[in-house]
Parts: sequence; structure tokens; C-alpha cells
Amino acid sequence: MTSRDCLAAPLTLDRVYGTRPDLLPRSMVRVVRADQPWDRLLSWVGRPGVELLDLDRHLRTERASLDRYPRDTDGTIEWAAVPPGLVLRTADSESVDLGVVVEHDMPAARSVILLWASPAIPSVELAVGSAAPRFVDIVERAAEFWVYSPVDQVVVEYSFSGVVTAARLPPGADGPAAG
Repeated sequence: MTSRDCLAAPLTLDRVYGTRPDLLPRSMVRVVRADQPWDRLLSWVGRPGVELLDLDRHLRTERASLDRYPRDTDGTIEWAAVPPGLVLRTADSESVDLGVVVEHDMPAARSVILLWASPAIPSVELAVGSAAPRFVDIVERAAEFWVYSPVDQVVVEYSFSGVVTAARLPPGADGPAAG
């Protein structure tokens, strides 16, 4: 495919998803030499305790988590339409420690999945034991993201507006989520 073909081809999710791992905090990713000679010379990989999700796993995770909620046009969860009994907490992002939220509202989780507002940034699975110190870097670099625990069936939204909301998943036909 020539550069001209790339410009003419429509930007589809499979061409955009995960193309910017460089936007993740450096505490989560590193550059390595590619394994195969036909690959690029360098590649991004997760640091210990961090796995970059491929498009298929990202889509399964998104369907099982965020897609179960009503959404605003900007992609955030429409909390006014979520039954209040599902909401575990709402707090100002300045007054909450995300590590404590995960520990308290996702007690069974051994790992959590982070989904970003931009599809160019790959979703990541993050070991809970290494998550707390990384949340400082994450909050500094990402204005909006979601933390999902398939085991606990809980989503935490960290929104651009400065609000952190944790809630159980609404009942749905999907059942327990892909992880």
C-alpha cells in the first residue's frame, strides 16, 4: 500500500486502534526490538504487570463493560440514566485516590482493564498490585478513561469534567464480561 493509498483509505477502527501506545505513561510501556525481521525495527510492549490489548480483546471488553451503560454523545456514561442503586460512589477527582477506589470498589480484582477516550491509545490490562503507583502517571496523562473489573463487574469512570464515578454493571444479556 502506498502513502497515497493510505490517505485515500477510510480511517476505520482497525486502522486506528492502538496506534499510539507512546501516549501511555512510560511507567506502563517500553520500546523493544521487534521479534521478527519483517516487523518494524522497534515495538512497544507493556512493562511487567501491563498487557496491551489487541483490537479483538478491546472490543469484547468494551461490549461487556461500557456498552452496557447509556452513553452521552461525548462517549462518557450518562450517569443520570443509570439506576442509582448501581452507583457505588461519585467524587471529585481532586479529592479521591484512584488506587483506594479500585481497592474498595473492586475487591476481588487481581487485574483491571483501562479503556481510554481515544481509540488510538491501546486498552491495557493492569495487575492491581502494580496499579496504585501508576494511577498518578495515568491521571496526569489522560483526561478521561475507564477502569473495569470483569470479576467485580464494576466500572470506574474518570471524566474530563473532574468527576470520578464507580458503579456496578447494569444487568444485561452479555453476562460476565470478557477479560
